[in-house]
Amino acid sequence: MAQVRVAVGAVVRRGRDVLLVRDGDDWALPGGAVGDGEPLLRRVAAEAGYADVVAERLVWVARYTAGGQRYEMIGFEVTGVGPHGGGGEWVALGEALQRLGTMWFAPIREPAVAYLSGRARVATLWSWPDLDGPPDTVPPVSPA
Repeated sequence: MAQVRVAVGAVVRRGRDVLLVRDGDDWALPGGAVGDGEPLLRRVAAEAGYADVVAERLVWVARYTAGGQRYEMIGFEVTGVGPHGGGGEWVALGEALQRLGTMWFAPIREPAVAYLSGRARVATLWSWPDLDGPPDTVPPVSPA
């Protein structure tokens, strides 16, 4: 059985604003691939500009296969620890939804937009049998 590669993304809020980071030409939530033995939220803290972050809740797990490799993207809502040392841009929720909605990669875009817009419940499981098709979700996610 192929090893599952793990990535993490996090919703960081300041009032009604959401922290976004640049990912090439796209905007994304802080996070990224997690190395073997690396604490899940270390990359989130570094990208978000905090000394550390505290996971408040699990908001999604997205499973997909690409190039024969299995992946799991785990999404958390977190609180930053210590002063915010830069990194990313704070944007209003509506603007965050617009920016994230244009992201090319569905296993990041779809769970993030659905959660932030209130269409998906906490701890939703997203599965893409085919990355070109729609995901299966448990529990079901309300349409946009």
